[in-house]
Amino acid sequence: MDSKGYTKRTYRSSETDCKNCPLREQCCGKSTKFKKLDDSIHKEHYDRMHQKLTQNEKYAKKMVRVRSKTVEPVIGTLINFTNMKRVNTRGIKNANKHVLMASLTYNLKKYMRFTIKKPSILAQVLSLKQGKNFAFSKRAFSVYKNSILSYSNSRILNYN
Repeated sequence: MDSKGYTKRTYRSSETDCKNCPLREQCCGKSTKFKKLDDSIHKEHYDRMHQKLTQNEKYAKKMVRVRSKTVEPVIGTLINFTNMKRVNTRGIKNANKHVLMASLTYNLKKYMRFTIKKPSILAQVLSLKQGKNFAFSKRAFSVYKNSILSYSNSRILNYN
C-alpha cells in the first residue's frame, strides 16, 4: 500500500547488484544506491489494452468514437455547467460531496429530459415581413402568453 491507500507492486534491486554496474549512474542516479519501480496491480490489463489499440487501428478509431460520444460530453458538461473546474472545499469528504452533487444534478437533468411530456400542440413559426404584420403578431403572442400564465396561476391557487 502506498501513502494514498492504493495497492501497488514495488520492485527493488539490491545495493550489491547495482554497486558494480557500469550503468548505475544513468539508471539509479549519483546518490541513490538501488533502483525502485512502482507498478499498479492492474498493469497487465493496461499493457493488454495498449497492445490491442496499437495492433488494430480500426478498433482504436472505433473506441475513440465511442468515447467521444459517451464519456467526453459528460465530462464537458460537468466542467462547464456544474462548477467542476475547481473544487472549492477542504478535505476529501467535502470534495467527494461536491462531485456527488455535480453528478446528481447531471443525472437529474438527464432524467428530466425523458420524463417531461412534450406539449401536444406544436407552435407554428410564421415567417412574416417586418412591419405591421410582425408588430401585430408580436402583440397577439404576448397577450396570448399572459392569458395562459394568468390562467395557470389561478388554477394553481385554486388547487391549493
